[in-house]
Amino acid sequence: MADRTLLYRREFLRRSALAAAGVAVLSCTPSGLTTASPTVKPSASPVRGGTLTFGQWDKIDSIDPALTTGAAAGEVAQNILDTLVTMDADQKFYPALASKWTIEDSGKKFTFTLRDGVKTHDGGTITADAVKRSFERILDPKLKAGAVVSLVGPLDMITTPDTKTVVFTFKQSYYAFMLQIWRYFFGILSPKYLDTLKPGDSAVAPVGSGPFKFVNRSADGVVTLEQFADYNWGNDLTVNKAVPFLQTVKFRAITDASTRVATLESGENLVIDEVTEADYARLKTDSRFTFVNSPRASHTLGFFMNVTRAPTDDKAVREAVNWAIDRKSIVEKLFFGVHKVSVGPLSEGVWARLQEIETSFNFDPAKAKTLLENAGWKVGASAPIREKSGQKLEILLATFRSPWSEIAEAMQSQLRDVGIDLKVQKMERGPYLDYVRAYKHNMAATASTSVDPDGVLRIVYHSSGRGSGSNFANVNDPALDALLVKGQGQELGTADRKKTYEDAQRKVMEILPYVGVMSQVRVEAMSTKVHGFKPGPDGLTGAPLNDVWVDK
Repeated sequence: MADRTLLYRREFLRRSALAAAGVAVLSCTPSGLTTASPTVKPSASPVRGGTLTFGQWDKIDSIDPALTTGAAAGEVAQNILDTLVTMDADQKFYPALASKWTIEDSGKKFTFTLRDGVKTHDGGTITADAVKRSFERILDPKLKAGAVVSLVGPLDMITTPDTKTVVFTFKQSYYAFMLQIWRYFFGILSPKYLDTLKPGDSAVAPVGSGPFKFVNRSADGVVTLEQFADYNWGNDLTVNKAVPFLQTVKFRAITDASTRVATLESGENLVIDEVTEADYARLKTDSRFTFVNSPRASHTLGFFMNVTRAPTDDKAVREAVNWAIDRKSIVEKLFFGVHKVSVGPLSEGVWARLQEIETSFNFDPAKAKTLLENAGWKVGASAPIREKSGQKLEILLATFRSPWSEIAEAMQSQLRDVGIDLKVQKMERGPYLDYVRAYKHNMAATASTSVDPDGVLRIVYHSSGRGSGSNFANVNDPALDALLVKGQGQELGTADRKKTYEDAQRKVMEILPYVGVMSQVRVEAMSTKVHGFKPGPDGLTGAPLNDVWVDK
């Protein structure tokens, strides 16, 4: 099956269309658990103890909550650290470290009262000062946590009237603060551990108050966590609010997809994430496994286009790229129909997503050619690649991981058909980030995950995110900036706020700093021995593992 899948993809990439027979387009529920008939009879009630082995798709470079470079590291961090609040997929907030909170002064003042008796893994307690210092550490330029700093918004000051009270005051209204602080980036570190860190130091062995405590990272990269025996303050989204059922969790990065699924089939790992679409098609009826399909709430998966670097500084080129891409063929044939075609900037699952935008572009290569022709990009001596004023229509696309790499390769032949030479440059994560933040690219993989447009659009398109942030399209549009700032200051869930973000999406479509391809559905697979695994509200990670247990 693996060989057949490889040939299938190669043929698609060569011809930009697959004619292979017998490929069924899978239909996926938006979320939830797909369960096959188990071969292992589950226990009548949760079993305590045991080890969960978790094979992750991405590198675990840093588990410092403010410096995590991907969801795999975040999966680890969120089990070590607690946040002030937590949130469900409907944007309803629940107490976590904070037992209650008030929002005053039109969203400029947030007061959190901490719950009593929260212990840390090193024998201390979570106090207001620990919260203040954890946030101040993130804000310290020496830490270089620019992407996370942008989530804090227009913060003015943090004060601690007493040991149980933390007050955040903002320069402008920022109701969206609540939409950020439930995320693991803002996990609170132990005061004793903070004392060991110098300004700018990475938290390589973070200590918090979460359900599991960090034990070690082995020479071959396995991160081991152990249950925290004093834990008894689980939030209302968990069934088990006391000590976790699991004794041990072992996270291992296995970036090769075929190797990762092989460890599931052999029993080496009980859970793996980012199951390939082909493997899901092959295993979804296998009674040894169950699957969790989670829509990833994010920017539509595709590529940002640098609006300041030729030739993508030409809007006609950006429009032509959007007309030349056969999204439906990519989703159904390259990715087995697991994901959903998406055109607008917000994926399925993001609040206030504007459905009307989804008809803005379809597959029309003739229209793409006409746009380029009218803009002066002519087929010349280097046919079929177009030229203008001696410049070839070459677009440099930088990528560092799946599925962007596969999509980019599929797009090469589609764009070549309209006269665009798409050059795909695959890089490691670190060099890639340096490269795109220096704006040496024309196209780069879309990024950002959030259930709310503030956590997507502002992060990737506000002018403040240029350079050290995540504005990889290098957008600098005052009108869009104004809308994104306005949305920050509007009360969550209101009609006025929804209209602001609808207008922001329309403005993004005017600028067109990206090409969208699909709304991604993440597939996680596990042995039927595993129970209680749930997706997180944004689909990027699972929920913390408080409720998970394994049959012995």
